[in-house]
Amino acid sequence: MWRHLSAIACASLVTIISCAAPAGNAPAAASPTANAGPVAGTQPCGSGGLAASTLEVPAATPPPAPTTAPPATTAPPPASATPTPRPAPATDRVGFPDGYQTAFKFLYVYDRMDAKSISYICGNDAAASVHQGQAFPYGSVLVFEQWRPKEDAAGNTIKDANGHLIRTTLNAIFVARKEQGFGEAYQAFRTGEWEYVAYRPDKTFQTPPNLSASCSSCHQASNPTRDWTMRAWTLPFTPTKYAAAPLPGLNEISLNRMAFFPNAVTVTVGTTLKWINSQVDQTDHNVAALDGSFNSGVMKPGDSFSFTFAKAGTYQYVCSIHPDQMRARIDVK
Repeated sequence: MWRHLSAIACASLVTIISCAAPAGNAPAAASPTANAGPVAGTQPCGSGGLAASTLEVPAATPPPAPTTAPPATTAPPPASATPTPRPAPATDRVGFPDGYQTAFKFLYVYDRMDAKSISYICGNDAAASVHQGQAFPYGSVLVFEQWRPKEDAAGNTIKDANGHLIRTTLNAIFVARKEQGFGEAYQAFRTGEWEYVAYRPDKTFQTPPNLSASCSSCHQASNPTRDWTMRAWTLPFTPTKYAAAPLPGLNEISLNRMAFFPNAVTVTVGTTLKWINSQVDQTDHNVAALDGSFNSGVMKPGDSFSFTFAKAGTYQYVCSIHPDQMRARIDVK
């Protein structure tokens, strides 16, 4: 769903250019079997996912001693142009969900082995009560905690006995709320009746409402039949409520959570690179060089594409389905 946030965009979601309005913003229709099977969540948010995602909060470290040296004086950098914000709500109608760790229900965990991050997702009673294939009812609130995993001294992730990443530091809390009439302010970037805000653990904004179009735009990679959600449409209904994005192998690039990883690669002439589209996201992508030298065509979830670089140079490429969220570069020496 979301990626790590920058100061001005959603979870490192880059500022995006305008795209066509999504076809149909009507609420998703439930499938004929939507009332069969388990609901999305039954266990408390804070404790319900511990079997899938171990938590080890590091001990607090004292702040460094202040120095007496005066700060260096440097000339301020030249002012850069500020991009015009995309249409978005002017006020926070989402709200930080106080007490969600006990009041909400655990839905699923998604480990990013490639990006060294963990998404831990919970929902309020309205969201947790849905069956697979049902649209989320009005009043649904989804919380996406983004955690840094445990690492060793060399920066390698440390896994638990199940091979899962271990949560250590909470970086951000992304919140999505669905209410009747919500989402209109996003205009062409609307995703049904959802609105989005991202908070820091101290409840201050990481992505305020007026910059949250980058979040709604990211969710346009989904569609109305999935109620504009991604992994929340399927993972809560799996037996383990867990999935992972593996670390790409040598000369491999993953397409995952609306990004290429890694997004900058240096190789030698004659190297063959392989792109693999995540099965978890259930989102179509492609790999398209800006100079036209290679194009994968549409890649369905789980599909791969390979290309051998016969000439030195720098190759800029995008997913032309999501050209502003997904950009990357290959340097061939």
